[in-house]
Amino acid sequence: MNTPTLTSPEAYNAEVLANAVRFTASLFLGRGEYATIEGTTRDEIEQLAEMLSTEHPKAKAKPIITAFDAAGNQTVISGQPHKAPKAPKAEKPAKPAKPAKAEKPAKAPKGPKAEKADKALGKRAQIVADAEAGIVPPKPDFSAATHARFRKKLDEVAALVEKGDIKALKAYPINPVSSSPKAMDKYRHLAVIALEAQRKAAKAEAKAAASEAPAASPATETPAE
Repeated sequence: MNTPTLTSPEAYNAEVLANAVRFTASLFLGRGEYATIEGTTRDEIEQLAEMLSTEHPKAKAKPIITAFDAAGNQTVISGQPHKAPKAPKAEKPAKPAKPAKAEKPAKAPKGPKAEKADKALGKRAQIVADAEAGIVPPKPDFSAATHARFRKKLDEVAALVEKGDIKALKAYPINPVSSSPKAMDKYRHLAVIALEAQRKAAKAEAKAAASEAPAASPATETPAE
């Protein structure tokens, strides 16, 4: 079993991450209960971690993402950037103390601060917002070997999404017990939201068009001769 370099914690973590062959994301649900999901690439596990948070909105903590190399060594990468951490900057020499300044007159109290602009929606919230706006989510990427036996089911779900068959989508059996069916169930759920939003918008548009159409004029009577 190969042990990564132990010259520093940063070097150890960077070597494990560089040689990682699988990743896991674990979300604490409370009282010793966790929701765990597994992926083969970092991009995939980050998407699955977002999915865990969406499926468990009551969970206060964020999923913990861990990388494993082929020898079983592991490192927690949740919240770390993709790039290796930068070396600490050299300490600057202490500056000589400045002479005490004369006391400044008290400043007038400031007025209320301007309201801050709304922050951009997070990735998870944006996905849900797009679905509520009628944007159908993209089909999940099941090209990894771990998804092989679920590809046929995903194609069947995608076909129902393409047809806009909301009733059949809701009735389609999915048992979300592992990463593949969980991703498929999330896709189905968001697609139903988007399709229902599209139908609602279409009905509202049709109703508005009907109310704006001019009323038919009554037939003109021919005067008797």
